[in-house]
Amino acid sequence: MIGAAAAYMAGLFFASFFTSSALIVVFTALIMAVVIVGRRYGFKLIDYTMMSAFFAAAFIVFNVYTAATYEKSVAMDGHEGSFEGEVVSAAHYSGDNSSYILKGSINGDIPAKVNFYANGINARLGDTLSFGSCTFSRYSKDYFFDSERYYRSEGVFLSLNNAEDIVVIPAAHESFGNRIADYREHIISDFRIRLGGDSGDFLAGMVFGEKRGMDGELKTAVYRCGIGHVLAVSGLHVSVAVLVLMSVLRMCHVNKFVSFAVMEALIIFITTLANYPVSAIRAAIMMNFFYAASLFRRQNDSFNSLAGAVLIICVFQPYAVYDEGFILSVAGTFGIAVFAPYMTKNMPRDTMLQKLAVNSAIMLCTTVCVLPFTLLFFDETSLVSPLTNIMIVPFCSVSMVIGLIYALTAGVVDFLPIAKVINDSVLHFSDAAARIRFTHFACGSRTVTAGLMICTAFVFLTAAVFRNKRYICASVCASLLFLFIGSTVWRIQRNDKVIVAVLGKGNKAALVISSGGASEVIDISGHYRSAAYVKKYLTRNDINSVGTVVLMDKINSSFASYRNELAFTDIGKWLAVGENELSSDGDILFTEDKTGIMCGACTVYYDKASVSVSCFGKTVCIADKISSLDTEYDIAVICGNAPDNSASYENIVFIDGDNNFEVELSESDGFKIRRM
Repeated sequence: MIGAAAAYMAGLFFASFFTSSALIVVFTALIMAVVIVGRRYGFKLIDYTMMSAFFAAAFIVFNVYTAATYEKSVAMDGHEGSFEGEVVSAAHYSGDNSSYILKGSINGDIPAKVNFYANGINARLGDTLSFGSCTFSRYSKDYFFDSERYYRSEGVFLSLNNAEDIVVIPAAHESFGNRIADYREHIISDFRIRLGGDSGDFLAGMVFGEKRGMDGELKTAVYRCGIGHVLAVSGLHVSVAVLVLMSVLRMCHVNKFVSFAVMEALIIFITTLANYPVSAIRAAIMMNFFYAASLFRRQNDSFNSLAGAVLIICVFQPYAVYDEGFILSVAGTFGIAVFAPYMTKNMPRDTMLQKLAVNSAIMLCTTVCVLPFTLLFFDETSLVSPLTNIMIVPFCSVSMVIGLIYALTAGVVDFLPIAKVINDSVLHFSDAAARIRFTHFACGSRTVTAGLMICTAFVFLTAAVFRNKRYICASVCASLLFLFIGSTVWRIQRNDKVIVAVLGKGNKAALVISSGGASEVIDISGHYRSAAYVKKYLTRNDINSVGTVVLMDKINSSFASYRNELAFTDIGKWLAVGENELSSDGDILFTEDKTGIMCGACTVYYDKASVSVSCFGKTVCIADKISSLDTEYDIAVICGNAPDNSASYENIVFIDGDNNFEVELSESDGFKIRRM
C-alpha cells in the first residue's frame, strides 16, 4: 500500500508541477532514488512493476482528467456565453453579498464548475441558476492570493462576470445540505452570542473550520503561536471526538459492531458540518482503517492507513495535489503518526519528566515534517509550535469537545462558559506570543525555499536508505542550518540594496521602500485592499517595523485598514498628505504636499502624483500615469495599463495591469525590475 500510494502521488506531482527541462532532471532523480531505496529493501521485479504501474496510472489519470475537464473549461476564458448550473456550495457575507459554486454546463454542452459572486440573489443549495449571458474568466495567480491553485483543487476553473438575465429556479424540495447549513449557522450564532465575538469565532473555527468571521489580527496571532491547525477540521478533531465517543461506549459495554456504526455516524456528522474539507475526509478514512482493523482482528499500521487514505482521495480527486490543506494534513499526520513514533520508540517514559520529553520530541518531529510546506504555502511559520502544542492544544481540545457536544445535542448539554474561559485565555496568550520576535520565522527568498524542499527530499532519502536515527537527526539539523544561514545571507544582501516594492492591481498601488534594514510604506491610491498587500509583503520578507506610513488618498478608510492589518507591526509615525480628513487625528500627522523622508541610505520624495526614490546617485520615480512625472529621474515606472504608444518612451517602464513587482537599486548593478 505504501509503495503504491507513494508512486501514485509521485505521478500526480510529476504530471502537475514539472515541465520542460525540469521533467528530465526530476524524473532522473526520482528513478535514482527508487533504485537506491529498492536496493536497500530488496525490491523485486514485481515491486518495481507495481510502482511503475501506479506512477504511470497517476500520470495518465491526471492528464486525461485535465483534458476532459480543465482544458475544455479554460478554453472559454474571455468568451461570452450562457450557463446553467446547480448551487453545490454557497458562502454568505455581510451586506447581502454571496459567492456560489455552480455545477452545470456552458452553452448547454460543456460541463463545468464555476464560481459566481453576487449581491441580493440569496440562492440556496440545490437551486439552479440560469444565466442568459455572461463572460467566463479563468483564475490566475496573484501576489496576494493564488486563486488558480485554490479553486483548481476544488475542480473550479472559471468565474462568471458581467452576468445578465439571471433566473433563480428553486429546488423542488429542501435539501439535506441546506438543513445542515442552517443548523451550522444557528450553532455558530449561539457561539458568538454566548462567548462574544473573538471567543465565539475561535470556537466556530475549531468545531466547524469556519474562519470567515475571524478577525485578521486574531488569525495572525493563532497561526504565529503555532496552533492554527486547530482551525482546520482534520485528524485532531476527528480523533479527539472519536476517542471521547469510543471511551464512553466502552464504559457502557456497547457491542463493538454497534460502536463502529455509532462512530461512523459521528464521523459523517463532523465531516458534513465542516462542509467536507479534504483534510477531514483523509482523517475519516484513516479512522475507519484503524477501527475496522480491530473489528476484524487485523493488524493496524498508521503508515499503511495514511497511504491508503491518500491513494483513495487522489484516485477520485486528482487535483488534490494542489490543495494546501491536504498536503499539510498528510505531512502533519506522517509526522505525528509515523515519523515521531519511530524517532521516540526507545525513549523512556517512566517519570513525568520523561513523558514530557517524549511529548516534546513528538511535537518537534511533527513540526519538522510540516515546516517546509508551511514556508512554501504561507508567509511565515511558527518557531514555538512544539511548545504551544503541548501547553495549549490540550485546552483547545477540551473547548472543541465542549462545542461539538453543544452542536450534537442542539444546546441541551451546555458547557459553553467553560469554553469561553479557555478560549479567552488561549487568545490572550496567542496575542502576547505573536508580538514576540523569535516566535515566528519568515523567508521571502524563493531560492532558499526551493533549497529547503531539496533538503526535505534528502532527509526522506536518508531515512529510507539508512534507517539510522543519528543520520536522520544529522540530515534534519543540516537542513535547518541551511534554512537559517540561507535566510540570514539573503537578508544581509537585501540590506545592501534599496528595494522599492509596488503592490496592488492596476493604478491602485502601495509602495514599501526598504534600505539598510529600514522600511517605509507609502500608499498612493487609498484602495481598500492595499493594506492587505502591504501586510503580506512585510510578513513574507520578515519586516517587523516600519518607520513611517504615508497615506495620500481616502485617509479615513486607509488609516483604519492599515491600523487593522499592521496590528503586529511596529509603526514609528503616521503621515497624511493634504488637509485633515479625520475626525480624530491624535495618531496621525498631516503634512503639506511635496514632502521628503529618509529611509536608510535613500531619500524619498512624495506628493499626490508620484513617489521618487534617490540613492547611489540615481533616481527612480513611481507614478500611476505619465503626466504625473514632474521629477527628474533615471528610470520611471508607470503602474496600471500601458498606453498603445508605450514603446516610444525612453527610460520609462510600463507595468501593465498587475503590479506586485520590485525595483532594485544597487551601487554596482544600477536598476533591476522583477515580478513577485
